Amino acid sequence: MKVSSIDSRHLKKILRKESGKCLILDCRPYLSFASSSVRGSVNVNLNSVVVRRSRGAPVPLRFVVPDEQALFRLREGGVSVVVALDEGTPHLHKLKKDSVARLAIHSLAHLASCANICFLKGGYESFHGHYPELCTEAKPAQERSAPDPAEVQPGTDYTQDGPVELLPFLYLGSAHHALRHDCLSELRITALLNVSRRDWQCAGGPQRYKRIAVEDSHTADIGSHFQEAIDFIDEVKREGGKVLVHCEAGISRSPTICMAYLMKTQRLRLEEAFDAVRQRRAVISPNFSFMGQLLQFENEVLASAPDSNIENHDDERKSDEFTIDKSFESSVFSFPTSFLAPIKLGPIASLTT
Repeated sequence: MKVSSIDSRHLKKILRKESGKCLILDCRPYLSFASSSVRGSVNVNLNSVVVRRSRGAPVPLRFVVPDEQALFRLREGGVSVVVALDEGTPHLHKLKKDSVARLAIHSLAHLASCANICFLKGGYESFHGHYPELCTEAKPAQERSAPDPAEVQPGTDYTQDGPVELLPFLYLGSAHHALRHDCLSELRITALLNVSRRDWQCAGGPQRYKRIAVEDSHTADIGSHFQEAIDFIDEVKREGGKVLVHCEAGISRSPTICMAYLMKTQRLRLEEAFDAVRQRRAVISPNFSFMGQLLQFENEVLASAPDSNIENHDDERKSDEFTIDKSFESSVFSFPTSFLAPIKLGPIASLTT
């Protein structure tokens, strides 16, 4: 199928005249897309694992078009024009061979559909410069302000009396908990993982200490620290220790890290990990951008493991004694369909003790 290049003015006309029949695929990184994007566009969900495995070949359309409704319309002939864009590549022929945009276009070209495939010259940078009124601008999230740990009394929403146990070696809490030597000693916590810009380490605390400086903001890239945090937690586990993961209030950043760890080691989907953590610490509320980064991480985790690994890992879960209370009311968190990719994998085995 022939792919043509269009300019920003042409895309504007399409949006004005054929908005219902047009599908815009934003091939930029998620954080860029979440900050600002063309109205109605869909973020292409091609993570590094998918790109490596493709080796230039077409990839499953569920990764290229993660929105189920949009994918259905495309397959059923309800879309007449598909426009792919990146940050600012001037022309289709200038796209790198391993770029997300080229891979997406290559995959769409093999679709048995009457839709015209186009590439936006100059990318989002050009279109936003000419027609900012046709783009969305996310409002910067405000930094959550947690009370001074010295002023917070046990039993408040932030403290919940003490850290909560997610796994025998993994605890989640706030900065208040990290400063309570009696609490750490009672739980035999040997290491602290601080996910905030402020250094909460104090004399007399656990010898093992790591700080990952991340702000609780819409633009923070916490996903780039997932593996670093997972490696640290695993080191403490191998040494027979216990680690407390905390930020300031224990509401957004530290729960995000804990969910990433559960997703990677327990092979949980995001919704399962979210519910599992919320069962134990009800006040958690990762910011919207962090949830988006966790969704991308979910795809990387599940794509990197064969279906058999997901279906046959009861022994690993038994060893960690990780369970989800069946009576717990599932999360009502609404995941945005603009970047939620439906991944059809084998059923995850029930978690048992």
